[in-house]
Order: sequence, then C-alpha cells, then structure tokens
Amino acid sequence: MAPYLFSEPGVQLHFGLNTSALLNAIERADVIVLHAAIYSNFADNAVGQLLLKRLQNARLRQLTLIKLEPTRLWRDEFATILRPEMPLQDVEQLYDISRHWCAELKTQFPEAINLVSTQALPLQPILLIGDRLFIGHYAHSNYTSAQGLWLEFDTIALGLAPNSLIDWFYSGVTAEQDSPEAITLGRYVEECRRAVGDLWYQSVIALDKERH
Repeated sequence: MAPYLFSEPGVQLHFGLNTSALLNAIERADVIVLHAAIYSNFADNAVGQLLLKRLQNARLRQLTLIKLEPTRLWRDEFATILRPEMPLQDVEQLYDISRHWCAELKTQFPEAINLVSTQALPLQPILLIGDRLFIGHYAHSNYTSAQGLWLEFDTIALGLAPNSLIDWFYSGVTAEQDSPEAITLGRYVEECRRAVGDLWYQSVIALDKERH
C-alpha cells in the first residue's frame, strides 16, 4: 500500500500520522510549534528523542509546546477522544506524564522552550515544523487521531515564502496574505496563536508554574 493517499506538489494525505515524514521535518526545522493536547508518547519515542537531540546541539532554536489543561465541561468527553479504550484515570496519568516531559524540557532548555498551558477546546492536532505543517483530526471513534487521516503541507512547494508559517505564528497573518493557500494554512496558524495568546488562560499558566 502506498504511504500516502494522494499527493500533488506541496500536499500529501496520509493514512495515519507518517512518523518518517515528521522526523524528516523535525531534522530540518529550527523553529517548531506543537499543538497536540498531550505529549506522553514523546516521553519515550523517536519523535521526543529527536527533539531532545536537536535541542542539545542547539540546532532547534525555539520549541513551543501548547499543552492542554481541559475544563470540567468537556474533560471526560475529550479523554475518550484522545484514548477511546483507556479508563479516564489512566488518561489522567498520561496528562501527568505529558506535564512532566514538558516541564523537564523547560528546565533543561529555558530559553529554547516556550511552554504554554491552554484550556481552549482543541479542534485538531497541529504540528508546525518549520516550513511543514501536519494536521490531524479528532473524532468520536474507537481509533486515535494518530490512526486517522493526516494532511502534510510543504509551504515552499506551495509557493509561500520561507518561514511564512513561523512569521505568521509570531506576528499574525496579514491581510495581504489573501491567496487560497495562505488563507487555508493561516487558519491553522491562527488556532495556535489563539491558544498561546488568549489572556483568559493566564490563570492556568500561573497554576502550572506553581505546580512545576
């Protein structure tokens, strides 16, 4: 079976998260933004190991980790989406593993790690890896998002300027960026920006600092 469903310059659709493509993108990127709710898997897998290696050799200049602290209103429901076959208390343990992993990276690399807590309801996992963008989908299903459909965008192949995604993340998508490609990809960047910048979540960030 082909490793992807469909491909044209700059766009690929994958059955499940293509770990090889993700690792390749991480190897090349010097700025990364992850908006994926929890990172317990990264504590002991190849993705986490590569991130650590690139931080240690200073090839990865900035890593933003947007981690989820869900509200009571939808916490249990979202837990069944993240890990559909896992008891709720076990999902809570995964959150603890994720918090610890994120906090350890922040302690080791305080200047390179931008650690953010959010209570914003996640709409899809978003992995902004330099000039690559990986988008998954959450669903009420017996299978996790890693097993679902994933889109991979190569912004250079799509005709966007180098570092466009990173520039948009830090400065916002300008009105001049009105091409279909910029509008489509800009929506995902804005999702990350709002999770990072919404002042409503500052109390959660303060609580997280006290915890760690």
